[in-house]
Amino acid sequence: MDRVDFTVNGEQCSVGCEVDSTVTLLDYLRQNLELRGTKYMCREGGCGACIVSAAKCPGDTPQSVNACLVSITSCKNWEITTIEGIGNRLKGYHPIQKTLAEHNGSQCGYCSPGWVMSMYSLLKNKSPTMMEIEQSLGSNVCRCTGYRPILEAFKKFGKDSPDKILDIEDLKICKKEDCNSCSDRDEWCFIDKEEVGNILKYIRLQDNRDWYRVETVFDIFRIWAERGTDSYMLVAGNTAKGVYPIEEYPRLLIDVSEVSELKNYLFDQNLVVGALNTLTEFMTILETVSKVQYFQYLKVLLDHLKLVAHIPVRNLGTIAGNLMIKHHYPSFPSDVFLLLETIGAQITVATSLTKKILKMKDFLKEDMRGKVVCSVLIPPLSDNHKIVTFKIMPRAQNAHAIVNSGFHYTLNPNNRVVSCRLVYSGLSDSFIRAKATENYLTGKQLFSDETLQGALTVLERDLVVVPNPPSPSVEYRRQLALALFYKGLLSLSPKSATTNSRARSGAGKIHEARPLSDGRQIFDTNPTLWPLNKPMPKIDGLIQCAGEAQYTEDVPTLPREVFAAFVLSTVSLAKIERVDASRALKYPGVIAFYTASDIPGPNSYTPAGRTFNLTNEELLCNGEVKFYNQPIGIIVGKSYAIANRAAKLVSVTYSNVRKPVVDIKIAKNDPTKNSMVTSIDATGRGNDVTKVITGENTIYGQYHFCMETLVTVSHPIEEGLKVYAATQWTDIVQQMTSRTLQIEQNRIDVQVRRLGGGYGYKISRATQIAVACNLVAYKLNRPCRFIQSLTNNMRAIGKRLPCSVNFEMAVDAKGVIQYNNFSSYSDNGYIVNEPLINLGLDVYNNCYDKTRWNYKAFNTLTDTASNTWCRSPGTLENIAMAEFFMERISYELGLDPVDVRLNNLDNATHGDLREMVQTLKMNSDYDNRRKAVNKFNSENRWRKRGLRFSFLRWTPAGSLYLDITMSVYHDDGTVAITHGGIEMGQGVNTRAIQVCAYLLNIPVEKIQIKPNDTTISPNNFASGGSLTSQNVAIGVQKCCEQLLSRLASLRTELNNPTWEVLIKTAHSRDIDLQTHGFINMNDVQNYHIYGVTSVEVEIDVLTGESEIIRVDLLEDVGRSVNPEIDIGQVEGAFIMGAGYWTSENLVYDPTTGELLTNRTWEYWVPQARDIPQDFRVYFRKRSFTNDILFGAKATGEPATCMGVAVAFALREAIVAARSEVGLPRNQWFELDGPYTVEKICMAAGTRKEDFKLI
Repeated sequence: MDRVDFTVNGEQCSVGCEVDSTVTLLDYLRQNLELRGTKYMCREGGCGACIVSAAKCPGDTPQSVNACLVSITSCKNWEITTIEGIGNRLKGYHPIQKTLAEHNGSQCGYCSPGWVMSMYSLLKNKSPTMMEIEQSLGSNVCRCTGYRPILEAFKKFGKDSPDKILDIEDLKICKKEDCNSCSDRDEWCFIDKEEVGNILKYIRLQDNRDWYRVETVFDIFRIWAERGTDSYMLVAGNTAKGVYPIEEYPRLLIDVSEVSELKNYLFDQNLVVGALNTLTEFMTILETVSKVQYFQYLKVLLDHLKLVAHIPVRNLGTIAGNLMIKHHYPSFPSDVFLLLETIGAQITVATSLTKKILKMKDFLKEDMRGKVVCSVLIPPLSDNHKIVTFKIMPRAQNAHAIVNSGFHYTLNPNNRVVSCRLVYSGLSDSFIRAKATENYLTGKQLFSDETLQGALTVLERDLVVVPNPPSPSVEYRRQLALALFYKGLLSLSPKSATTNSRARSGAGKIHEARPLSDGRQIFDTNPTLWPLNKPMPKIDGLIQCAGEAQYTEDVPTLPREVFAAFVLSTVSLAKIERVDASRALKYPGVIAFYTASDIPGPNSYTPAGRTFNLTNEELLCNGEVKFYNQPIGIIVGKSYAIANRAAKLVSVTYSNVRKPVVDIKIAKNDPTKNSMVTSIDATGRGNDVTKVITGENTIYGQYHFCMETLVTVSHPIEEGLKVYAATQWTDIVQQMTSRTLQIEQNRIDVQVRRLGGGYGYKISRATQIAVACNLVAYKLNRPCRFIQSLTNNMRAIGKRLPCSVNFEMAVDAKGVIQYNNFSSYSDNGYIVNEPLINLGLDVYNNCYDKTRWNYKAFNTLTDTASNTWCRSPGTLENIAMAEFFMERISYELGLDPVDVRLNNLDNATHGDLREMVQTLKMNSDYDNRRKAVNKFNSENRWRKRGLRFSFLRWTPAGSLYLDITMSVYHDDGTVAITHGGIEMGQGVNTRAIQVCAYLLNIPVEKIQIKPNDTTISPNNFASGGSLTSQNVAIGVQKCCEQLLSRLASLRTELNNPTWEVLIKTAHSRDIDLQTHGFINMNDVQNYHIYGVTSVEVEIDVLTGESEIIRVDLLEDVGRSVNPEIDIGQVEGAFIMGAGYWTSENLVYDPTTGELLTNRTWEYWVPQARDIPQDFRVYFRKRSFTNDILFGAKATGEPATCMGVAVAFALREAIVAARSEVGLPRNQWFELDGPYTVEKICMAAGTRKEDFKLI
């Protein structure tokens, strides 16, 4: 039987019948080759963690590809390079790896290998400009850094960079040489049958699928003739599974990626493009041919295709593949189909006997069973053809269209319409062309208000828009369709035809005009204190960028290892009558199934009785389903794919199914769902009442989006269990495993090296996966991996707590609050277990005078997963609400929002903010920019800007229980430290080393931090609340002071010897060289963190899209232990907050309670082109806490709270748009977060009658 041969990092590899249809290149690299530097998160091409570089045939140019999408059997003759292959500690590190690390572009580090490989592949393909580099990274997500340092590092490789990195041999552009596939772009490549020989490859895969690799269309039809067409799939890039997950592959898998007769292009009267060209190849063809007469319009298509997915997906996906997704799934908003339909292209389809040419709309109706898409025919068009296209997305890159459209007008010399095509996607499955509107326009003068308004009236009737959750509303998509028609006319109309200069602002594309991003970081540092206060990269940054840093799931595979997955409920509220796993247990490779009845001890993964764990939460459902997708059981299989597939085969019978309540705005009005936490009464009341303001405000959840999902690896050992858990809290994993399995704690060892992001998600939620994994390992006495998929993470696990407030406040003429009665409701999910609202009780007033505030806090229940810690829990919600009060006052009274804030400031306690406001106003040139924003808004009808502030007072709360142990080795004086903190990107290990080196007066290179485990650091509290770094530093200080005290007399005796001599001598004299520091309640340090942020944004009123123009952020971080790390923490926190207020929208089905935005396809975190165009971070000067903290303050969470300034700036821009339609600026409008493109557009109040050309 045949095999597939390829190389990985120059080493020959081969696969055959031992692999099954589900094995991807990612699986093979990590599990078979143990090359675990390549990471993963989404497994659908949406995050970039899995990117590797691949030359698809010898001598070809390497390209970036998503290893999670590529079937391993599709890698014939590929030359694959992984992160390990470009640089490592043995052969030296690659300049890209070093540069990224040096610029602190790696925090948790989990995404770093994918970023490096994207950049590596880009430089192998071209010598890009800085702008091209920035535009080429839509394939990758980073939740930690806020992207700025990554972009700053990579732009140094731009050919126009002022400090370009030169003379790097590995970065020479790879020239394509002879390749098995045809490289001549000017004509078709024909292969005679005699030349082919025996090129058909066949493998019977392990799961009884038949895999073929063909190189001619003839062979495709031959296989179908022999094997039938009842169950098959033509495989090229396999990128469709990133859009529509494939649960099981069909019987026949035919790899067509090297059918050369379906590639390249030629000219007859049309441009004929082979359908098997990848989208990248298609773009190259378009760029080349756009220089040919009658095909210059292809530049429009090329620009649009740059918005399709991202480079690695375009390197894999083909024209035919994209079109076939559209054929199978009519709701798929295919940009390729839209473009081809817009220009009137046709498609060639072949059967075994004939070929026929179809119009694009007819292709969708064609029965494609047993047929092959051969080519697309692109017509030549003269200059009187005018084409414009649009793609409206929820963020700037790497997202599918909400609505996309293409407009093609054929005009006579007088601009009358000879013919036209108005094409839409994203409105409904059936609606493609606005035929009635096309007929109306024909013969009319295109660029006139009369024609415009008439066409809009017809188009509004013409459009067929249907609900399609979680897509935005019917109303928004209809409004968007009308606006895009208008936008198209503005874009095409000559200036002489559009005399309304203010209206011309609607013509452009807001993201297309985005300039190269920039950033500044301004802070003080004192070299006399170094390494303390030194701005230096993370100690482990380089090994993270090289893929050498190990994470939980990087633990090597052991023999007999099994994989586990949850079986999830498919209703929200019901009683389970019966669970039938018989079908799942018969599935090949399935080993076991467990339910709550199989748990030896309590069915819980939370330690009831603690301050932030009030009660038990079920590990597995006990029979009463509490929320949609609650874990019911655990399936165990021989592979990740088997376990996850079998989990869906378990049949569950329910009774008494009820409709859930998933919205806190509804739940807060049900007394049975609310319990009061506290009531804080005002101590005063004013009587100078100018206005009484009442209302409510609601903000919703946020998914943490850790690049490393929840994962645990458990190994049975002689003592009991060795547990590698991705957790922020080792003690709870050990404790709950002990309770659940009824075994002693000292038989359970829990180890954490580092986390791929945490943000609070892994404080308690990781324990559910850990305990479930340990249950399987204990029951089977076999190693187990429990890798929670992204989808299951989002479905089954809680998120940031939504919050809703009701209020009534009275103010005087200056906006000073006379009284404020407000109630805050915190959505805990189905159970009040982690009352995180308590963390915000101290900041319900933020920094404002609270003497007149009556505050009531309630815990609220909804029928959703138990919500949990998320970066600045409790505090973010209360700070945001206090800031909203200030904004509301400023609008209602027409006052400057900064003045309102200052008028209400608690000067006695938080007066530091007054000075910080003045500093930021000066640094940001606020007064001049305020005038510029007003001028811009007066001159532009369809673009509006907003410039707004937010204030911050953030007070760390709580204490930690931590053990820190320092060991010094006598022969060379090197130091090893273990501590109970968890490194998750915040730089706790680097800071600990800096403090230790400073106190011991030794080089940082002599110090190492060892992994955290429950043997060395038992009973430790969770790492969170931004407190870990400072408390570990206190513990290190205690260790150093103990050691220095022991060595003091000897140092004097030896007359100030070298460190090495001192230690060696101390050891010879039996001085203990190990010390211990213990942190508890007595080490609590009280201080306030202050911040002021100004944000300027611009919105496209017609579409709702927005750009963050500039951010100036001033934060009081004290005297930073490491300013570079703290800058990264502040930037990353702010961007996470900005995402919360803009694009990160959780959509639930209100009837079933199902979360519909449960993967990267529908949940959009900010990416590199979504960050501020100009991002300036300042640290407050001359700030110092105390000597115990070395003068520093926490930085991990506070800046998240200042992301609300983005929402305020967007609201101001919306208000400017509303004033254009006569809506008063002081008329408040309710707009709950996040401020999505839909909400921005609809809140602007635009009417089609407002669309004008003249």
